[in-house]
Amino acid sequence: MMAKNCAEFQVVCSRVTLYYNCRIELKWKRALHHCEKCDFRSDSKGWGSKCGAIHFGRCTPVSFPFPQSYSRRKGSQQSGHIPVAKVSPTRPATYAPHSNPQHINLPNSSKDTSKKVTLSQDHIDSTPSNETLVESEKENNKNVISYQTGTSSVQTSVSGGRETEKAKRRENKAQISNNLNNVKVPQFYYPYGKPVINSNRDEHLQKALQEIGKLEDGKAYKQHMKSITKACDLPMYWKALLFHGSGGEKQGYITKDSFTAMWKRVFLPCHDEAARFVKLAAKPDCNYLEEDDFFILIQDIVDSHPGLTFLQEAPEFHSRYINTVIARIFYSVNRSWSGRVTISELRKSSFLQTLCVLEQEDDINQIMDFFSYEHFYVIYCKFWELDKDHDLYISREDLARHNDHAISAKVIDRIFSGSVIKGSSLKEGRMSYPEFVWFLMSEEDKKHPTSIEYWFRCMDLDGDGVISMYEMEYFYDEQMQKMESLGIEKLPFEDCLCQMLDLVRPKVSGKITLADLKNCKMANIFFDTFFNLDKFLDHEQRDPFANARDFDSDVSEPSDWEKYAAEEYEILVAEEGSNDQEEIQYEDDFEPDDEDLIQQELKRVQQSNNAQFLDSNNKEDDIYDFSSNNLGY
Repeated sequence: MMAKNCAEFQVVCSRVTLYYNCRIELKWKRALHHCEKCDFRSDSKGWGSKCGAIHFGRCTPVSFPFPQSYSRRKGSQQSGHIPVAKVSPTRPATYAPHSNPQHINLPNSSKDTSKKVTLSQDHIDSTPSNETLVESEKENNKNVISYQTGTSSVQTSVSGGRETEKAKRRENKAQISNNLNNVKVPQFYYPYGKPVINSNRDEHLQKALQEIGKLEDGKAYKQHMKSITKACDLPMYWKALLFHGSGGEKQGYITKDSFTAMWKRVFLPCHDEAARFVKLAAKPDCNYLEEDDFFILIQDIVDSHPGLTFLQEAPEFHSRYINTVIARIFYSVNRSWSGRVTISELRKSSFLQTLCVLEQEDDINQIMDFFSYEHFYVIYCKFWELDKDHDLYISREDLARHNDHAISAKVIDRIFSGSVIKGSSLKEGRMSYPEFVWFLMSEEDKKHPTSIEYWFRCMDLDGDGVISMYEMEYFYDEQMQKMESLGIEKLPFEDCLCQMLDLVRPKVSGKITLADLKNCKMANIFFDTFFNLDKFLDHEQRDPFANARDFDSDVSEPSDWEKYAAEEYEILVAEEGSNDQEEIQYEDDFEPDDEDLIQQELKRVQQSNNAQFLDSNNKEDDIYDFSSNNLGY
């Protein structure tokens, strides 16, 4: 291969194609053959042999301890003694030039990479000389291949390319790790809020302690917490939480020491409003709020807000109002449906801002988010109508009567199966009042994110996170039966399916995900089509461009829930007024007319005359009558 008339070698990463007069040594997993394009034996030594086989690669001396001779085909004019060559085409060869020209770098394609082999005299004589190698190296000027000649052994060495690469990788990893240890990454996660450098916490604490010091014996009772809360620059309705956190519920009052201990526990480690509120209202060693943690706050609002003075006179309704407000808080704030309000959820919600507005607004009905008494009145009246036995639980049959049986029976079964809200009462076939609050708000405002999640859980029968065409058909069958019973022309499911897919435009055709419904601004139409026949017919009769105009308008309009609550409150107030008038008229029916009065007066006169006549007769015979001077003697 290194002779002047040899073909240029190629280093190709491919498979070997061998034809005739070749041998595969399975013991060494080598392809031993003879090459058509190279003269392995130099012509100066006496013969050159070509085998006619086609291969891709380069030929090198065999380093195995068995030089063999192969006989040629019959009729061949070439010599029968052919040296053995080795091809390693499955890995590209890497050559490293050395100062010593008597070492060869071979492709690293075998486990036995470097050996000393004792060959026969024929193989020793077949090796080219050093002078020939030097000349061919100068001519090709590509790679350096040298042979070590000796009387008894040939040594082959393989480059340590892989070892050097591994060593470099180790060095790079060590450098990267050292750099990471030296680099100081700034803190980017603050679970209790990002610290503020110029904070006035110490000044607020001193002002609060001064307010406590002005009181008699340095004891602050519950009625004194308003001024102390203002001195701390906190919303006014935090006062009950401050009093409770300082141990006021146990002792009945707080002191400077108890307030200072609470301040160090809550306000020093917490740096934002949400973290402080959770730390103040939560149980010890808890970073979340549960339903009963809000009871102290809401009860204080009931007792002190000027818009709820009429409710203060009816303590039996306090628990109903408090449970309604807490259910609405978790409906809007607890986006994880875990039953625990975390600090991050409280930051993302508008609850703390609403609590600040509550201090400034005297009309409680103007606070639409959580505290509106009108909304509570509507919810509780709807629940009271369904709860026939008034045990504060409604059954499956009771819920089916909601809105004149407008809700699908299959949906009611899904709600009571516990697949939507995890509640022990639902498994027993009963729905509690807080669960009814979630149901009613989800039913009347299907654009709210929690409402979309609520009804998506109802429709996702197999729980795979996708509403399939089978699930849509399952709920639509009942709607078609209702339309047929009412004599309404029913819409085939195939046409309904095309409309819904065009409405939602899911990313995957035929499968609607929760993200698709949230991105679609008409999720209420989608759910009403499968759940509520009355609302579905209303959507069908409505102007098709009305929804588009609603979304294009920049003016902030009240939500569907606020519209529903306002309409229902007016209806309930009107019904209450009509009932009062009927009671007044019913009492008037028992009052006598003029003729009756005359007859009664005549009877009274006759009775009085008869009584006087009897008295006169009795006086003559009455010996005990001392009205006259006659004593009966």
